[in-house]
Amino acid sequence: MNRKEIKKNARINLKSGYFKSVILVFVCTILLSNGFTYNTKNILTVDNSYKAVAEIITNKDKLSNSEIIDELLNKGPLEKEAEEKIKRKYHDGVLSVFFNEITSSGSLTFGILNGINKLLFEEKASVGILIITGNIIIYLISVLFIKVFEVNKIRYFLEQRRYMNTKIKKMFFSYKIDRTIHISYILFLKNLKEFLWAFTIIGFPIKYYEYSFIPYILAENPNIKMKDAFFLSKELTNGLKWELFKLDLSLIGWTILSSLTFNITGMFYSNVYTECIYAENYMTIRNLKKKNVTKKELLNDELLNIKDKIDGAYPDEKFNIQPSKNKKWYKLDYNKNYSFETYILFFISFAFIGWFWEVFYHFINHGTFVNRGTMHGPWLPIYGWGGVLILFLLKKFRDRPFKLFITSTILCGIIEYGTAWYLETFNNLKYWDYTGYFLNLHGRICLEGLLLFGIGGCGFVYLLAPLLDNIYKNIKPKIKTTLCITIILLYSIDFIYSSIVPNTGKGISQEYKK
Repeated sequence: MNRKEIKKNARINLKSGYFKSVILVFVCTILLSNGFTYNTKNILTVDNSYKAVAEIITNKDKLSNSEIIDELLNKGPLEKEAEEKIKRKYHDGVLSVFFNEITSSGSLTFGILNGINKLLFEEKASVGILIITGNIIIYLISVLFIKVFEVNKIRYFLEQRRYMNTKIKKMFFSYKIDRTIHISYILFLKNLKEFLWAFTIIGFPIKYYEYSFIPYILAENPNIKMKDAFFLSKELTNGLKWELFKLDLSLIGWTILSSLTFNITGMFYSNVYTECIYAENYMTIRNLKKKNVTKKELLNDELLNIKDKIDGAYPDEKFNIQPSKNKKWYKLDYNKNYSFETYILFFISFAFIGWFWEVFYHFINHGTFVNRGTMHGPWLPIYGWGGVLILFLLKKFRDRPFKLFITSTILCGIIEYGTAWYLETFNNLKYWDYTGYFLNLHGRICLEGLLLFGIGGCGFVYLLAPLLDNIYKNIKPKIKTTLCITIILLYSIDFIYSSIVPNTGKGISQEYKK
């Protein structure tokens, strides 16, 4: 090993895609720095103002926000800061529970767990159990999805060493080739062995350097077996552990300088420089020892080993592992064109499903059957129109589920907000009120409801509509036509009648006060 030569080559490599390298190292450092852990002190701190709100929330149907504050003031002195905090509190819906728990505890993981505890287990799980569960979840996420970025980062620098146009998307290298779990498993065993060797004190530094090339071997050959990865790393580092230690020691000045400059020099220079050094060091030792290692055929990516720099990117199509093709598990044809009669049947089916859901939901929460909706028949037109418009207007997004979800959410939000505004303005009636829900707009729409509509819209497109269409095809044409005409007549009669005599009552609507 010639450290001066390695560092000289690393400085040359550093110049290629410098800003991309800085961004990639910065992102990977955050991901690999255990940023998902939390402070248990925040979890165990009692939020008295939130506790006071919880005591009053049981009367939320009877009290306004100002009345809640007045009642709290009657219980004793309340600081102005707590008063403002209470005014801002969301108190309805699932997302409000999670939002309150996350902001109160200062922990994303514990907030979610405590929200689940409140919603499903009525707060029967102890804080100790939640903390243990949270740590287990964080550890599993770290092992399965975060630690793998160590290998992805190395892959980037192995390519960047010779290919000047290496893309920053290489940070997702393992995900693209479907080897994330395999790589994570080997890294987990590496960390576990290092942890156990730490108890021997003397054996730890030896094994630390013996295992140090495993991430680089995985970056070159993600298909390698666990035993082979450990064996190759041992052979490559054999007789060089002291030299590897001296290389680390020679970089300690950069670590000190980084700490003295609040990591500014590290962020913009030494962190990237160090990665370039380690990549150059691995390739140097690999090439020196490859002829003599027992399983040299496993070091099989010679495209990383070219002599001269190339003004281009690594040819992914020549890599020894190609992304697996998507299996055709989805057999329903969601891209089919539907007839006018089918859209009529869809409308009434979606409207009935929406009505049934609203009636069932109210029964579960209040124990009484109520004919929910603006009309008297067993249908809620807002669900029918929403489903049909998603199928008709958003057809071009059917092959892009995420875009379909976003556009469905937006479309349903417009329909729901517009319908609520119309009913409040012209009928002076309020059929739903999201006041108190997390991120609501004038009580007419809220984030929680919109997300459900977005998910429901995707369900209509990919599952329900194709299934219903297969059923509708079994109906004889004359019967289908007659059925559609009957539906239109019944719906029209109900619409006219409901316009004159709206469906109102307890659990259905309330008078809207402007």
